[in-house]
Amino acid sequence: MNRSEAKFFNNNELHFYDATNLPFGYLLKSLIVKIRRKLFGKILHSDDRFMWTMTSVSDAIETPTENVRNYLERKTIRNILKEITKEEQIISACEIGCGYGRVIMVIKEFAQKVIGFERESHLVDIARSLLPDIEVLQVDTIDKISELNKGPFDFVMTCTVLQHLPDDFCKRVLLDIQKLVPRGHVLLIEKTEDISTTENLNDVNEFISRARAVGIYKEWMGPFDMIGTWPRILEATYFNKSPGTCMLFKRH
Repeated sequence: MNRSEAKFFNNNELHFYDATNLPFGYLLKSLIVKIRRKLFGKILHSDDRFMWTMTSVSDAIETPTENVRNYLERKTIRNILKEITKEEQIISACEIGCGYGRVIMVIKEFAQKVIGFERESHLVDIARSLLPDIEVLQVDTIDKISELNKGPFDFVMTCTVLQHLPDDFCKRVLLDIQKLVPRGHVLLIEKTEDISTTENLNDVNEFISRARAVGIYKEWMGPFDMIGTWPRILEATYFNKSPGTCMLFKRH
């Protein structure tokens, strides 16, 4: 071979390119790098190493913030479920407003049967594809789930769902939840301090973000007893340092 050639693989085929056609500056820089590595070793030139990015660390693209938040929220839920199962077994459980299944998978660690209820059909499709061992059902409204006859359940959870509902609708959802759990636990994870809320409190056609005090949920959940509360913990960089409360109720 009477000319310089650069080789590389592309789509499993071997190609040859004439290196003499490259700009002189590029060739000179490459030559200098090779000489430095030969004389001093690669360790002195860490700037030449492969640079890892978020997408090369994992091809399941997710921001670091999302990763930390998901871990922290699942950890809190897992710890609460550990406390519950110290005393009694959870056979059947559900999450109301499960979205694409971000936290429902934690419930599956403790319950034999888990069902997720979600209004948005595209989120249901994602959850079903990612979590085939969990039944995810599309519902038109979340205040009539008891009519589907999928219960009763030993454990029911909602996570940041009620804070986006008007009072009347929220009360109807809570009454329906009580029908789903004749005996067992209900975990509500909701905003309880008036931080970053919307002026809109009632128009369901627009975005609602509201806070209700723990005492309000305690009143609306009667005859269930509130047996414990825990702070909702998010990533340290989140602007709201009091994003919500995990409220555990039980009917004896």
